[in-house]
Amino acid sequence: MPIAITSWLRAYFALRERTLETRGFTEVITEDEEVVRTPRSAGNDVIAIAAVIDPHVRALPLEFGALSVTNRWRALVRDLEDLALVAPNAEYPENESFWDTLSQVCVYLHSQGAPMPTPFEWDALIFDLGSALRNAGPKSDGPFKHFDVSSFDELYAAQFNYVREQRGADDKDPELGMVGFKRPIPRSTNADVIALADYWTKQLSSVKKVFGHDGVAQRWKLALADVDALARKATPSAIYPKNNAFWRQMSEVAIQISVADEAPTKSDVLADSLKDSIVHLPQNLVSGAKSVGSEIDDIVGSAAHAIGSIASSAGKGLFTGFGTPLLVGAGLVGLFLITRAGHHETKES
Repeated sequence: MPIAITSWLRAYFALRERTLETRGFTEVITEDEEVVRTPRSAGNDVIAIAAVIDPHVRALPLEFGALSVTNRWRALVRDLEDLALVAPNAEYPENESFWDTLSQVCVYLHSQGAPMPTPFEWDALIFDLGSALRNAGPKSDGPFKHFDVSSFDELYAAQFNYVREQRGADDKDPELGMVGFKRPIPRSTNADVIALADYWTKQLSSVKKVFGHDGVAQRWKLALADVDALARKATPSAIYPKNNAFWRQMSEVAIQISVADEAPTKSDVLADSLKDSIVHLPQNLVSGAKSVGSEIDDIVGSAAHAIGSIASSAGKGLFTGFGTPLLVGAGLVGLFLITRAGHHETKES
């Protein structure tokens, strides 16, 4: 059960634990033999966290006690502008500095009794951490053994080579109605084919239905009918009689799954488009951002409109601050959208 975020201290620990859980960590043992773990946040993660916290830091009264904290925060924001925005899906290179500064900022906000983001904002942020970077590729080993692969088409190739090495292979031309060319086909046993059929059927049913899915699924259904009729009721160690058709169709399934698994989500497309707008329009400023609460679905359906609004907002200076977090579905993308007084601001002449 997620921790209830009722204070800035609880907020820091909730953010840290969520990121440790979803991204992993680096571990250092100090001279005092203390184990220090730093979350391996991605650029998207640190931008999203800062997008939520930045307005509360900027709202601090300009008094002596706050200067050290706000100066460190401004330095952190400059690092995010230089390092995180340009590589949002990569591991953020200044994670140690980010988390150290974040802890000090949260402690100070707590000591000052500073107002907090709404529970809705916290929930969206906690949910999003670790989800901005899609973990594409096989999540389990499948039948036979572990293969060191990063995509489903690579897994198919690894399984193909493994079974061929274990069972041998025969060169086969494509049969009537098949596409392709003559190729070695593993002499899979009935047990092999059943295990592979069950694994790839599960993967196909769990990925997004991108272009071509229905046709692949229909042809795979016919291959599964053969497996049910010929393999499941036969001797497990006997060679499956329709290996040629099975392996060729399984190749098509693996490619379809790989493409669907790596296809960008709406959040990915919107984030990349917004980032591109910011990078290529450094002289434009956004005079306002659309706050999202009950209008989440509207934003999802009008990404192009949101991007167009950014491109058409004219002004002077650079994007130097964080704007209202943009909630896309259940995800949160922190964006550099609203100008604030900062190190890049250009004064009117």
